[in-house]
Amino acid sequence: MARLLLVLVLAVAAAVAQSLPAHVSAAPSPSWSYRCGWCPRRSTASLLPPDAGILIGAACGYCDPADLAADGGFHIATVSAGFFHSGRACGACYQLRCRDRGACAEDGVKVVVVADVAKPATDTNRTGGSQFQLTKDAFAALTASRDDGQLRSLVDAAVNVDFRRIPCAYKSKNLAVRVDETSSRNRGHLALRFLYHGGQTDIVAVEVAQAAALGAAQSAAAPSPMNWQYMTRHQGSPGGWRTSRAPAGPLQLRLVVTAGSGSKWLRAEGAMLPAKWQPGAVYDTGLRVTEVAANTCGSASCSAGDDNHDDE
Repeated sequence: MARLLLVLVLAVAAAVAQSLPAHVSAAPSPSWSYRCGWCPRRSTASLLPPDAGILIGAACGYCDPADLAADGGFHIATVSAGFFHSGRACGACYQLRCRDRGACAEDGVKVVVVADVAKPATDTNRTGGSQFQLTKDAFAALTASRDDGQLRSLVDAAVNVDFRRIPCAYKSKNLAVRVDETSSRNRGHLALRFLYHGGQTDIVAVEVAQAAALGAAQSAAAPSPMNWQYMTRHQGSPGGWRTSRAPAGPLQLRLVVTAGSGSKWLRAEGAMLPAKWQPGAVYDTGLRVTEVAANTCGSASCSAGDDNHDDE
């Protein structure tokens, strides 16, 4: 009987041991491995002005920032002009957390940059170059404010925060391209902005070519490399790219994004823009960007400033 009891105990123990690794491996894990550490400089977060409204997304081409936030699970934010880098920060995602850990939510808040805001001339107390302004919902999530009364008491406050760049993730949206209203098919002028840019990469080059018409014969050499026309950054349009030599549509795009410690080409099969593309329209590229680039950490994402590291 004692031997039988011992056998049963060992069998149960073995079954538990076999089930344990499966249970551990099935435990939820972060959807992203954050590559960037916290930026060495401090910043501030404050409430957006009440009159900012939905137009705050217009600078980066987002017509409905609320839709952007809902699909990605991120709140929206604007940043100071110096941190905006003439639009290169458009669509970048950040995690903010209060430096006073006890006063705010433990994990802080995740935001996506949709515009820049001018720094008030009377603002002399905030650190330079990297201020964030948040919507009411984002600020409430950061500060763990439970009611409007608490938020109203913080309207004129600037909370000291740590920040770092993190990957963006969109549940149902591919990388999209918005044709700026200044574009003209007749004049061959094309100005674009990319939206819903996932992962943690930067677009460093864009080229456009005429795509083969639907049903047209395809050859191994078409389109040839000579068909591609490079686009330049559009300084007057945040996050924009343009060319005055766009071919007739339909149009195909290819772009270079930073990835890992280098870069890679992205290109979808077929046309991204139809033959009769329209200014102001948004087109789905069919591409999903998920890479994380090493060079998106550091000064490129933390803005200019001193290199003195604060303790985390």
